[in-house]
Amino acid sequence: MLSGDALSDSPGTVSLEFDIGIDFPLVTLVTMVAPSPDWFVGVTGLPLLVSSQWVDQVVVTLVPWDAGTDSGTTYDSANARTLPAATIHRLAGFPVAVNGTVASFGTMTFTRKR
Repeated sequence: MLSGDALSDSPGTVSLEFDIGIDFPLVTLVTMVAPSPDWFVGVTGLPLLVSSQWVDQVVVTLVPWDAGTDSGTTYDSANARTLPAATIHRLAGFPVAVNGTVASFGTMTFTRKR
């Protein structure tokens, strides 16, 4: 488990260092989108070892997801617990889409350090 600083300014960056090895070459990393109800961005099962070679850098474009645990409809909605919880799903409509397009919420860049 990794824990990083909050991203207080947008645009901005947060950096984390972590070790990986041949036994665990995939990375799954998520972060909340605050103060949203239950939105998050991240990667799951991202391979950092490809064809027996460690990749030097991977940049992942982040799209917003809804965890299905809060019924708030906007970025700063008050808490409204969803019972039962809904299925995790990608946000594609109001309030994140503009003219039918959802802009990236940012990127995660994984850079190999030697």
